Amino acid sequence: MEFDDYRKQPLFWNGIAMAVLTVAILPLLFLDTRTLLGANIWIKPLKFSLSLGLYSLTTIWVLVRFLKDWKYQRQIQLVLTSASVIEFALITLQAARGEASHFNISTTWNQIVFSVMGASISIFWLFHLWVGYQIFRKKTISRSIKESLVWGLTIAGFGMIIGFFMTSPRPEQLEAMKLGIFQTSGSHQFGSGDPGTGLFFFGWSTKIGDMRVPHFFGMHVMQIFVFLAAYLINKRDSLSNQKLVRSMGILFLLMNIVMVVQTLNGESVFNLNPIYTSIYGISLLLSFLCFFKLVSQPKKIYTQVPI
Repeated sequence: MEFDDYRKQPLFWNGIAMAVLTVAILPLLFLDTRTLLGANIWIKPLKFSLSLGLYSLTTIWVLVRFLKDWKYQRQIQLVLTSASVIEFALITLQAARGEASHFNISTTWNQIVFSVMGASISIFWLFHLWVGYQIFRKKTISRSIKESLVWGLTIAGFGMIIGFFMTSPRPEQLEAMKLGIFQTSGSHQFGSGDPGTGLFFFGWSTKIGDMRVPHFFGMHVMQIFVFLAAYLINKRDSLSNQKLVRSMGILFLLMNIVMVVQTLNGESVFNLNPIYTSIYGISLLLSFLCFFKLVSQPKKIYTQVPI
């Protein structure tokens, strides 16, 4: 596939722009030592540039490789690109101001920012699901590749919607709002007690429930399945391969759901709870076995018929 297939695609250049911005943000971590909630203020823009860049570059490959003839492809790209630019721009602006971008309703401006971000990511999510639906109904994609793409896009959609758990105001926040006190609405933390210093770079709590963990896991499992689909292009398609990919999809979705349940129970995913840890361990082991069986399958057999 030629570079010309990508260089006119908005989502491709969005991915490139996010990569450039990632490099541009890195020096700010050392030049600007301001912190917010115990972390450097530029960590969040950096995480989002990485995440949005990775999403853009993998999704554009799916669109160009499998949905090139879809009449709404460019419109989809423009919406996904616009929504991600709005999200990143507001997060970066708030970081520069030394203000939290998420859950912050302390001023009218902060309320507007939080509302606009919520609206843009909701639109992003709907159009992401539309891409998944188009892949699902496309009849020319081989069974195992389609299975991989559909599971990746579906689990990513589930990972995105997990964010709505975090934006719902907590009872104590609602009570404060009734008294005219507007500070925060929602949180990524679930449970009580000291959340601790958080995991390096990501900031995820290792002591209480942190919904950012299943949110991140769900969104970026998509890349695993997109890379698997790319690998399967050179493999012989078969019903058994389709079933193996489906099994991996079910196992990863199961892990993501269990992560949400564990987090809602106020417990960190990194806590070695015998029940949850067993589910994660068994699911990962079975997924690895499915993957090993997939990679051991023979490649496509190309035959030339003499003329």
